[in-house]
Amino acid sequence: MVTETMIIIALRQKNWEEASKMARELAGKKPKSDFAKIIPAIDAAERSVYAEWLLSIFSEIRWREMNEVEI
Repeated sequence: MVTETMIIIALRQKNWEEASKMARELAGKKPKSDFAKIIPAIDAAERSVYAEWLLSIFSEIRWREMNEVEI
């Protein structure tokens, strides 16, 4: 079972191949998720510094959202 956290960790580690596999698996279960939408960027990250930057920003934002503590 793949979780969003696992994908975010792979993105933060710049493990594009694993992130792509996991995002595709999650997209199969949740086709409208944000992770389904970023698969093309993950696939392009090895060839494009811009895709890499966007994924870094995306993963940082998602990481913070997942770890927010409500006061």
